[in-house]
Amino acid sequence: MKNYVVGTKKILKKEQVLISIFLIAILVLSSGSMVAFAKSSTIVVKPTGVDDTANIQNALNSCASPNPPCTVQLTAGTYTISSQIAVTGFQGRFVGMGQGQTIINALGNMPSPTVTPYWAQLPGPSDPWPILFTFVGGSFTMSGMTITDTSPTPTLGWTEPPSNGGASYAALTSAVEVTGLKASASFDHITVVGSAGDYGGYNMGEAIHVEGALLPPGWTDPNADAEMLTGTFSITNSVFTDTTGAAVNFLENSNVVIRGNTISSPDINSFFDGIDVLDISNTNVLVSANQVTPLVGTAVRALQSIYKGGLLPSTITITDNNFIISQGANGANLQDADIGFWGTPSTLTAVVSGNNIQSSGAFGPQWGVSAVATITLKSLLVSLNTISGGGNPGIYILGGPGTVVGNTITGAYTGVWVDYASGVHVAGNVIKNSVEYGVAVTSVNNAGAFWTLTPSSNNYIIGNIVHGTASTGYDLYWDQATNSNNNHWCLNVYHTSSPSVLPGC
Repeated sequence: MKNYVVGTKKILKKEQVLISIFLIAILVLSSGSMVAFAKSSTIVVKPTGVDDTANIQNALNSCASPNPPCTVQLTAGTYTISSQIAVTGFQGRFVGMGQGQTIINALGNMPSPTVTPYWAQLPGPSDPWPILFTFVGGSFTMSGMTITDTSPTPTLGWTEPPSNGGASYAALTSAVEVTGLKASASFDHITVVGSAGDYGGYNMGEAIHVEGALLPPGWTDPNADAEMLTGTFSITNSVFTDTTGAAVNFLENSNVVIRGNTISSPDINSFFDGIDVLDISNTNVLVSANQVTPLVGTAVRALQSIYKGGLLPSTITITDNNFIISQGANGANLQDADIGFWGTPSTLTAVVSGNNIQSSGAFGPQWGVSAVATITLKSLLVSLNTISGGGNPGIYILGGPGTVVGNTITGAYTGVWVDYASGVHVAGNVIKNSVEYGVAVTSVNNAGAFWTLTPSSNNYIIGNIVHGTASTGYDLYWDQATNSNNNHWCLNVYHTSSPSVLPGC
């Protein structure tokens, strides 16, 4: 291994002979096969006590294609960056000595983008994106460091395109971004700390953002025309505070793992999504073993085709997480807008299983704050979750189909609400102490003008144990809006229902 800083001892001639004999032996043992020894290098960057931007930028550039992969090693200490860092084709490792040991501190009032939208051209000195670290393409890992930005004005200001509302901000859109057409990136043991600002209440959007954002020649709409990104990505064992945690947007033919992270938002006045997934095509996303604490917003949000049509089937799996939500926050909010916005079939399959979702706060009759909410998905399984404190509703399904099985739901305003849906099975759940309804099947909320849905029919409510519902409500409720003979209720254990006699299976 070649090392630019460490290791000055010269190899003696005798040692060179021994090494040569060793290498020849390896070639012989390989039975004639060719063995390639790739050179690698480590570039050690030490904090200077002043501005470290150029040193870090130059080190990352040294590992960028067509140069061979290498390691950029930051030592313990605090680094200061005064402007954005961007690198195309980085290969290798970008590592510190650990969270809280290697600290990168961003100064405020960094340069602003020169074009609108800023992603209309590649990031660099002539067009600094409002992002601290931007990686275009490449294959790399980033680990063992803390990134902080406490300035309320991280940049000198930039403007969204008119299609995004045309608002102006001084905040960063993210601390770290991966973009381009193809990349492989792994983030592990990264801490990102933001503060108050003008971007949803924060001074940065996402801590780590993986997205296809580059625009092709001849683009007209910077959202609908965005190029998709392909690759393998992971975000693990990290801590994100006062910023949306992790986001993956505009991905195709990709695999994503978001696991073991702690993401929190202590500010009730700031909008926050812990994990955000937008427009994925032929892509699998696993969200597992995270602790997410939003006060306003959503622990995990997945939204399909708000900007694009024609996506290929994709899957998001949300399992073994701990979500602590309040009156203004949702647990998992999953929507497939293909039907509403494009008139094309839904493409998103979701599995929400084995999570612990705790709600706090006074939930009134208003709709919209749920432990799990889904809208017009291609397929859905909600199973074996523990939901306490409820929400209104605890689990909400608009449009169907789906299966809700084996969940324990305590203290929701409505335990499970099936609305304008068909082909939904609600089976084997334990639903306790609901305020209004234990299980409700209705045709009352048609989601405005975006969705034209068929009233609820052919739903099966089977073998649920429902008790403790308030005396003003019902354990089982059906509004009988239309198709009065096509919903089925059987083998449930309950005390009250409306109507008092429900059809069997």
